[in-house]
Amino acid sequence: MRKFMIILATITTVLVLMAGGIWGYLWYSTQQQAKQLIVAAEPLAEINYDSVSVSPMGSVGVKQIRIIPNLVDDVIAIGAIRLKAPNILALLNVRRQLSQGELPEALSLSIRQLELPLYGALLGGKPPSPSERTPFNDLDTLGCGPVTHFGGAQWEEMGYDRFSSNMDMGYRLAAAENRINLQIRNNAMGWANLYLDIGFALNTSSTSILQLAASLTPKIASLNIVLQDDGYNTHRNNYCAGKAGKSVDAYIADHVRLVVERLRANGINLGPGLISAYRRYLTEGAQLTIAAHPPAPIDPAELQFYKAEDVIKLMGLTVKVNDQAVTDLSAEWNTAQITQALGIGRQRTPRAEEPEVSAAPTAPKPVVIKKSFHATPVSQLNQHVGKIARLETSTGANYLGKLGTLTEAGIVRITIRKSGGTATLSLRSEDITKAEVLY
Repeated sequence: MRKFMIILATITTVLVLMAGGIWGYLWYSTQQQAKQLIVAAEPLAEINYDSVSVSPMGSVGVKQIRIIPNLVDDVIAIGAIRLKAPNILALLNVRRQLSQGELPEALSLSIRQLELPLYGALLGGKPPSPSERTPFNDLDTLGCGPVTHFGGAQWEEMGYDRFSSNMDMGYRLAAAENRINLQIRNNAMGWANLYLDIGFALNTSSTSILQLAASLTPKIASLNIVLQDDGYNTHRNNYCAGKAGKSVDAYIADHVRLVVERLRANGINLGPGLISAYRRYLTEGAQLTIAAHPPAPIDPAELQFYKAEDVIKLMGLTVKVNDQAVTDLSAEWNTAQITQALGIGRQRTPRAEEPEVSAAPTAPKPVVIKKSFHATPVSQLNQHVGKIARLETSTGANYLGKLGTLTEAGIVRITIRKSGGTATLSLRSEDITKAEVLY
């Protein structure tokens, strides 16, 4: 009995040490990957995070992420991002598989507590410019009184104070069936929930990334979309009814009519069944389900060449509102008219040449020498302190900003513009592969 207890204790100790080693490896690996991604993303965004976590269920991730994009005035806050595999052993194998070009059987990314400000550029941005606008923009504002675009101010008037979402994105490879399924599940709390499952047919069995790239076609084998209202319809209906000075029922009737007219005027003619389904979705706080099970995988690019009634058959299309099937899926479309409405292939009209007008002689204008970027050795950057420079590092990151001094320790300082201010970065001179100075 004593020997048995000793053996059991030894096995337990070994397992604990192995588990600790696995945890430490995953933790360190994730931390290094996070640092590399942050460095690579520096030209596009400033990223910070609080800590790294490892789960024995087969996931690793980072917590409390804050992203400040450089190109838009916005701040993205995320509670946690986790990479998930079917189990801890599969997770250990993922890095090896990817480094060798192999395709893991299943992988997913979980994003929790994604929060966007209502007035940020991503959610409450400005309406498209007249040159970019199409008749299909802002259809959801039709009938909403004087409101023609929903942004931060409108969301706030509807009763929202934030946008918070949980999202899962992933894939599952069925090599034996020559198929890959992509899945997205998004829960925008207080707004709407979306579930998307789309299956693509593969030409051959794929076990590597290169094989997948060669065999993946845009042919759809299955499609399942579920849109579940989580309060947005009520917020929008009440808000727009008030703006239009009508009852909610009158507003919905007016909104549906205007949407149908706008679509019809631009090449899309919906039948009574689909119009009724849209109205029911708006009024019943409903769940809208769209499914497609084509008898044979089909390339969606080919659908434009078929009549609408033939597309329904080719796709095996079904539509439900609150689990009640829509029996009338009749519709028509005019591809040329839709293409024109979207501005595809549209060319800007050249400006007419203005007739030459003889002008009275004027005094010669002073010669202005335009500045340009000049390649400069890193060792000579100290001669250009205060000038604008472009620096490229061995990681591929690019920085544009005002040069600081080059220290004796070989550190080059550059001040770049960030959202809400500036930031001074310290780069090692040996990491700089290319330097250009504006003068």
